[in-house]
Amino acid sequence: MRSLLFFNESLGYGGAESVLTNIIEYIDKNRFDLSVLCETDGELHTDAVRANAHFKSIAKKSRAASFFGRAVNSGRMRLLKNASPGFAHRLFVHGRYDVEIAFCEGFSAKFISGSPDKRTKKVAWIHTDVVNYPWSESVHGGAENEKSCYEKFDAVVCVSQTMKDSFVKKYGMEQKVHVLYNPIDFDAVKQKSLEPVETDNDGRFSFVMVGSLKPVKGYDRMLEVCSRLKKEGYDFKVRIMGSGSEYSNISDLINRLGLSDTVTLMEYQENPYKYVRNSDAFVCSSYAEGYSTAVCEAVVLGAPVITTECSGMREIFGGRECGIICENSDDGLYYSMKKVLDDPSVLRHYKAEEQIRSADFDIKERIKKIEEFLDNI
Repeated sequence: MRSLLFFNESLGYGGAESVLTNIIEYIDKNRFDLSVLCETDGELHTDAVRANAHFKSIAKKSRAASFFGRAVNSGRMRLLKNASPGFAHRLFVHGRYDVEIAFCEGFSAKFISGSPDKRTKKVAWIHTDVVNYPWSESVHGGAENEKSCYEKFDAVVCVSQTMKDSFVKKYGMEQKVHVLYNPIDFDAVKQKSLEPVETDNDGRFSFVMVGSLKPVKGYDRMLEVCSRLKKEGYDFKVRIMGSGSEYSNISDLINRLGLSDTVTLMEYQENPYKYVRNSDAFVCSSYAEGYSTAVCEAVVLGAPVITTECSGMREIFGGRECGIICENSDDGLYYSMKKVLDDPSVLRHYKAEEQIRSADFDIKERIKKIEEFLDNI
């Protein structure tokens, strides 16, 4: 049995966090002894991970009830973030593991790079396009330092082929870069989508958006496009669901553009799938993606997709016309949304293509490939 340690900063909201939770739940426990280390506990997926793995956190929410506890948490987090990776690793990782996995780029990779045991294999799992969205460079102090970090790993996993192409183009190391697609529990997604949803039945064309509310997701330009279409006389509605740093900015922009009767901004929903299934089309307005969980879910739920050209989108469509992959620009979104508003009949074709494509998303097969990789690393 191989012992695995996964380190991720968070088990909260986000696609990578959901994917990690699925891996921990579905991987063969007879072949792998699983441990997960996070910065804190009590997050969205903590209980699910704790039920399937040895779970530890550096800070604990239970400590926050007292001044002393908060001081302990604060001190441990300062040490984690400010110490050298080697010192921080020795301080917070106890015991030896066959494989240690940094399950996200950025600080997770920096931390696991400090693993001192030469017998332990180190894996960096990347969920972003390092060329088109190089956010993690700043964590390392520049691209050269980030490259040096990845050189310490025995393997790098990218969650799409286009992500791998970007990584190799920027950093090389092709011989140790692998592609493993995200395992998503689509049976659970489809079951949850059957729950009833409140509808206003006003007959308007409905778009839906689901995801973290971050600048990279492009909600600002999506709202500008909505304003443009509304001024031209198009009557439609948009539902946006998620949480993140941009919530207030998005809310303010909705009001500033006079879209309060068109766009509904909702907090994070435990079950967004029922809204996706009951929408006319799903929109992804991102400037960059890795391998979008939300777009995969939309395809499986039969919601025709309008998405900007990002890493992983063509792989998700798998050669099928599951919607529209448009130019990554304001105009690209505008003309794509205008197309389906002008001719909603095209949605029938997209839905039929999605029905065929969705049969290819098998979580068991994807978990099997992950297990084979972890066995052979």
